[in-house]
Amino acid sequence: NIFYPGDKINLKRMINSYLSNVPSDVADFPKKNNIEQIFGLISPHAGYVYSGQVAAFAYSVLKQRSVDTVIIIGPSHYTYFQGFALSKADSFETPIGNIPVDSKLTEALLEHGKGWFDYLDTSHEKEHSLEVQLPFLQETLLNNFHIVPILMGEQGWNQVLEGVNILEKALQGYDRSTLIVASSDLSHYHNDEQARTMDGELLDIVAEMQGEKLMSALKQGSVEACGGGPIAVMLELAKRMGYENIKNLVYKNSGDTSGEKEKVVGYLGAMVW
Repeated sequence: NIFYPGDKINLKRMINSYLSNVPSDVADFPKKNNIEQIFGLISPHAGYVYSGQVAAFAYSVLKQRSVDTVIIIGPSHYTYFQGFALSKADSFETPIGNIPVDSKLTEALLEHGKGWFDYLDTSHEKEHSLEVQLPFLQETLLNNFHIVPILMGEQGWNQVLEGVNILEKALQGYDRSTLIVASSDLSHYHNDEQARTMDGELLDIVAEMQGEKLMSALKQGSVEACGGGPIAVMLELAKRMGYENIKNLVYKNSGDTSGEKEKVVGYLGAMVW
């Protein structure tokens, strides 16, 4: 794997070294504030050497917690389609082990999805935006969990609303605990100063939980996020379901680790509860 070490020992070592660098006021934030249920996370999906430390900030809040099913929504980098792509796979494998796919929730999404949610395994074959989240989940959650891997094709406000409506219906009456992870990197290949300006605007919009404002800023080009649609889906679904608190846990860009400040990629770790 080009995004993280291909063997279990080095992968676990790398993730745990990132987790150990997260300040305790971040990792202990949910516990100290008596947050019982974390609704969702925003986490980046670049190679771990660039974005692993930011991902660790997001995932550190899951330590000592159990979740039955993690719904991971990411952008499709390699295939273009309308709507949302599910996978027929029974499980996803990482060097740490196998993670089963939640067939019950997948079926509920297909049932309510009216053509917006469909199986499209070709889009999952090469895609990394979901896969890079998995080892972090395996290292932080206490229990063996299921996943629902979802790739978002065309990203616009209408698509976001359809996704939210369908996810909300599928989750009504769903009796297992869930967590939603929105997978996204931020601005791409600007210099450090420009990146911090653009990403700063996005962080402010995210902090207000304004999905529509985010999609409109992305359309205008004042902010960039390859997973802007997935972020907006998570934020809008959270508000619908009564989760109205958010905290941006960390922002960095690739220049912070590589020292290369001329062309950087921005990364955000955030939690919603």
